[in-house]
Amino acid sequence: SLQMIADHLGVTKAAVYYQFHAKEDIVLAVIESAVEDLAAFVATAEEQALADPTAPDSATLVALHGLVDLMINHRQVVAALMRDPEVERIMAAHEDLNSLIDRLVALLLGPEPDLPRRVAVSVVGAGIAQAGIDPRLTDVDDDTLRRHLLELGPTMLAATSSGSDRSHGSGPIGTTPTDSIR
Repeated sequence: SLQMIADHLGVTKAAVYYQFHAKEDIVLAVIESAVEDLAAFVATAEEQALADPTAPDSATLVALHGLVDLMINHRQVVAALMRDPEVERIMAAHEDLNSLIDRLVALLLGPEPDLPRRVAVSVVGAGIAQAGIDPRLTDVDDDTLRRHLLELGPTMLAATSSGSDRSHGSGPIGTTPTDSIR
Protein backbone atom coordinates (compact mmCIF):
# COMPACT_ATOMS: atom_id res chain seq x y z
CA SER A 1 0.00 0.00 0.00
CA LEU A 2 1.04 3.61 -0.36
CA GLN A 3 1.03 3.95 3.43
CA MET A 4 3.46 1.05 3.77
CA ILE A 5 5.73 2.64 1.18
CA ALA A 6 5.55 5.98 2.97
CA ASP A 7 6.32 4.34 6.31
CA HIS A 8 9.28 2.47 4.83
CA LEU A 9 10.67 5.68 3.31
CA GLY A 10 10.00 7.72 6.44
CA VAL A 11 7.75 10.19 4.65
CA THR A 12 4.07 10.98 4.70
CA LYS A 13 1.54 9.29 2.46
CA ALA A 14 0.87 12.71 0.94
CA ALA A 15 4.52 12.96 -0.11
CA VAL A 16 4.24 9.62 -1.89
CA TYR A 17 1.01 10.75 -3.59
CA TYR A 18 2.76 13.95 -4.68
CA GLN A 19 5.50 12.01 -6.48
CA PHE A 20 3.46 9.03 -7.63
CA HIS A 21 -0.21 9.47 -8.45
CA ALA A 22 -0.92 5.76 -8.84
CA LYS A 23 0.60 2.39 -7.98
CA GLU A 24 1.44 1.97 -11.65
CA ASP A 25 3.70 5.03 -11.48
CA ILE A 26 5.53 3.52 -8.50
CA VAL A 27 5.94 0.15 -10.22
CA LEU A 28 7.28 1.77 -13.39
CA ALA A 29 9.74 3.87 -11.39
CA VAL A 30 10.94 0.82 -9.46
CA ILE A 31 11.51 -1.31 -12.57
CA GLU A 32 12.96 1.48 -14.72
CA SER A 33 16.62 0.62 -14.07
CA ALA A 34 16.02 -3.10 -14.62
CA VAL A 35 14.16 -2.39 -17.88
CA GLU A 36 17.04 -0.19 -19.08
CA ASP A 37 19.49 -3.02 -18.33
CA LEU A 38 17.21 -5.50 -20.10
CA ALA A 39 16.97 -3.29 -23.18
CA ALA A 40 20.75 -2.87 -23.28
CA PHE A 41 21.65 -6.55 -23.15
CA VAL A 42 18.87 -7.55 -25.55
CA ALA A 43 20.17 -4.98 -28.05
CA THR A 44 23.72 -6.30 -27.59
CA ALA A 45 22.58 -9.89 -28.15
CA GLU A 46 20.60 -8.87 -31.24
CA GLU A 47 23.67 -7.08 -32.60
CA GLN A 48 25.65 -10.28 -32.01
CA ALA A 49 23.01 -12.27 -33.89
CA LEU A 50 23.20 -9.85 -36.84
CA ALA A 51 27.00 -9.80 -36.80
CA ASP A 52 27.23 -13.57 -37.17
CA PRO A 53 23.93 -15.12 -38.29
CA THR A 54 25.66 -18.49 -38.73
CA ALA A 55 26.33 -18.68 -34.98
CA PRO A 56 23.00 -17.97 -33.26
CA ASP A 57 24.26 -19.60 -30.08
CA SER A 58 26.65 -16.73 -29.41
CA ALA A 59 23.66 -14.37 -29.25
CA THR A 60 21.90 -16.87 -26.99
CA LEU A 61 24.88 -16.83 -24.66
CA VAL A 62 24.94 -13.02 -24.56
CA ALA A 63 21.21 -13.05 -23.75
CA LEU A 64 21.69 -15.69 -21.06
CA HIS A 65 24.54 -13.74 -19.44
CA GLY A 66 22.40 -10.61 -19.52
CA LEU A 67 19.46 -12.39 -17.94
CA VAL A 68 21.62 -13.75 -15.12
CA ASP A 69 23.19 -10.34 -14.50
CA LEU A 70 19.75 -8.71 -14.55
CA MET A 71 18.51 -11.09 -11.89
CA ILE A 72 21.62 -10.70 -9.74
CA ASN A 73 21.64 -6.90 -9.98
CA HIS A 74 17.90 -6.45 -9.45
CA ARG A 75 16.90 -9.20 -7.02
CA GLN A 76 14.30 -7.10 -5.21
CA VAL A 77 12.67 -6.04 -8.46
CA VAL A 78 12.58 -9.64 -9.67
CA ALA A 79 11.00 -10.66 -6.37
CA ALA A 80 8.29 -8.02 -6.74
CA LEU A 81 7.62 -9.06 -10.32
CA MET A 82 7.23 -12.70 -9.37
CA ARG A 83 5.17 -12.26 -6.23
CA ASP A 84 2.75 -9.43 -6.91
CA PRO A 85 -0.14 -10.07 -9.33
CA GLU A 86 -0.82 -6.34 -9.50
CA VAL A 87 2.72 -5.73 -10.75
CA GLU A 88 2.21 -8.45 -13.35
CA ARG A 89 -1.01 -6.75 -14.49
CA ILE A 90 0.70 -3.37 -14.76
CA MET A 91 3.58 -4.82 -16.76
CA ALA A 92 1.24 -6.73 -19.08
CA ALA A 93 -0.39 -3.43 -20.02
CA HIS A 94 2.89 -2.03 -21.39
CA GLU A 95 3.43 -3.25 -24.94
CA ASP A 96 6.99 -1.93 -25.14
CA LEU A 97 8.00 -4.04 -22.14
CA ASN A 98 6.21 -7.10 -23.53
CA SER A 99 7.99 -6.61 -26.85
CA LEU A 100 11.34 -6.43 -25.07
CA ILE A 101 10.63 -9.66 -23.20
CA ASP A 102 9.51 -11.33 -26.46
CA ARG A 103 12.82 -10.28 -28.07
CA LEU A 104 14.75 -11.80 -25.15
CA VAL A 105 12.82 -15.06 -25.39
CA ALA A 106 13.43 -15.20 -29.16
CA LEU A 107 17.17 -14.86 -28.54
CA LEU A 108 17.12 -17.66 -25.99
CA LEU A 109 15.02 -19.89 -28.23
CA GLY A 110 17.21 -19.45 -31.28
CA PRO A 111 16.06 -20.28 -34.80
CA GLU A 112 13.50 -23.02 -35.31
CA PRO A 113 13.20 -24.14 -31.67
CA ASP A 114 11.74 -27.56 -31.07
CA LEU A 115 9.53 -28.41 -28.10
CA PRO A 116 12.41 -29.49 -25.82
CA ARG A 117 14.16 -26.17 -26.51
CA ARG A 118 11.00 -24.20 -25.72
CA VAL A 119 10.59 -26.12 -22.45
CA ALA A 120 14.28 -25.65 -21.59
CA VAL A 121 14.09 -21.89 -22.17
CA SER A 122 11.03 -21.72 -19.92
CA VAL A 123 12.75 -23.74 -17.19
CA VAL A 124 16.01 -21.79 -17.46
CA GLY A 125 14.23 -18.43 -17.35
CA ALA A 126 12.05 -19.35 -14.40
CA GLY A 127 14.96 -21.03 -12.65
CA ILE A 128 17.21 -17.99 -12.97
CA ALA A 129 14.49 -15.74 -11.57
CA GLN A 130 13.66 -18.14 -8.75
CA ALA A 131 17.31 -18.57 -7.79
CA GLY A 132 17.54 -14.84 -7.22
CA ILE A 133 14.70 -14.77 -4.72
CA ASP A 134 14.94 -18.23 -3.14
CA PRO A 135 15.33 -17.78 0.64
CA ARG A 136 17.42 -20.97 0.72
CA LEU A 137 20.04 -19.20 -1.40
CA THR A 138 20.36 -15.95 0.55
CA ASP A 139 23.69 -17.15 1.94
CA VAL A 140 25.15 -17.47 -1.57
CA ASP A 141 27.11 -14.42 -2.71
CA ASP A 142 26.36 -12.86 -6.11
CA ASP A 143 29.53 -14.05 -7.85
CA THR A 144 29.03 -17.66 -6.76
CA LEU A 145 25.37 -17.65 -7.76
CA ARG A 146 26.24 -16.05 -11.11
CA ARG A 147 28.92 -18.68 -11.77
CA HIS A 148 26.55 -21.57 -11.05
CA LEU A 149 23.72 -20.12 -13.12
CA LEU A 150 26.09 -19.55 -16.04
CA GLU A 151 27.19 -23.17 -15.84
CA LEU A 152 23.69 -24.62 -15.55
CA GLY A 153 21.88 -22.42 -18.08
CA PRO A 154 24.00 -23.30 -21.12
CA THR A 155 24.08 -26.94 -20.05
CA MET A 156 20.29 -27.13 -20.03
CA LEU A 157 20.00 -25.33 -23.35
CA ALA A 158 22.72 -27.54 -24.85
CA ALA A 159 20.46 -30.56 -24.48
CA THR A 160 17.92 -29.02 -26.85
CA SER A 161 17.68 -27.82 -30.42
CA SER A 162 17.29 -24.34 -31.79
CA GLY A 163 17.59 -25.32 -35.42
CA SER A 164 21.31 -26.06 -35.68
CA ASP A 165 22.90 -29.52 -35.73
CA ARG A 166 22.95 -30.93 -32.21
CA SER A 167 23.48 -34.59 -33.04
CA HIS A 168 25.86 -36.78 -31.09
CA GLY A 169 25.63 -34.66 -27.95
CA SER A 170 27.23 -31.54 -29.36
CA GLY A 171 26.14 -28.55 -27.36
CA PRO A 172 24.75 -25.33 -28.74
CA ILE A 173 27.06 -23.09 -26.81
CA GLY A 174 30.75 -23.94 -26.87
CA THR A 175 32.34 -27.35 -26.92
CA THR A 176 31.53 -28.22 -23.33
CA PRO A 177 29.25 -26.58 -20.80
CA THR A 178 32.17 -24.95 -18.99
CA ASP A 179 33.78 -23.76 -22.23
CA SER A 180 30.59 -21.92 -23.05
CA ILE A 181 30.86 -19.51 -20.15
CA ARG A 182 34.43 -18.39 -20.76
